[in-house]
Amino acid sequence: MLIRNKHFFIELSYPSLALVSLIVILNINTGYLLCFFAVLIHESGHLLAMKLCGILPKGIKISLFNIEIVEKDRYCAGHLSDIAVTSAGPIANIITYLITSQFSPAFASVNLFIGLFNLLPAASLDGGQLIYLFLSKKLSYENSAKIVDAITLLTAVPLFFIGILLLLNSPYNFSLLFLSMYLILSIFIRKDKYL
Repeated sequence: MLIRNKHFFIELSYPSLALVSLIVILNINTGYLLCFFAVLIHESGHLLAMKLCGILPKGIKISLFNIEIVEKDRYCAGHLSDIAVTSAGPIANIITYLITSQFSPAFASVNLFIGLFNLLPAASLDGGQLIYLFLSKKLSYENSAKIVDAITLLTAVPLFFIGILLLLNSPYNFSLLFLSMYLILSIFIRKDKYL
């Protein structure tokens, strides 16, 4: 489903719309819904920071496993603005955690996890983007990207082995294993991770 005006669009994939509808209608597992809303809060933090910094996004793409803000030029508003926009998502989740921790511990915990997860020093996450921004101030873009890719591997490989140990000791718990595989694959798959 695509909603568009002449300056902005929202693209919602049908599988994600169907999944959210199914979760709400059947009351299957509210954990998925809590994660979805925590990710919306995260991306809203980025959008708010973009608005405050005068950066206009092209649109938002919501798919089954990802919410992506489509930007005209990733790093065009100045170094401090880029840092503010990149860090605003995790900050929004952490603020939501602080606000909701007393009356909705489950939602607060999901927000804390999403905020801290996105601060991991990995290329496709906000933490990796922040490291890249700090490095690119002193080094070339290519060297900064190589260093962040190396840091991503140094983060993801131990998580991969811990994920295997976790899987062996608690059946059916693939989450950390999938997370580490995603981080490793993001180095090779995402061609525009720093643009």
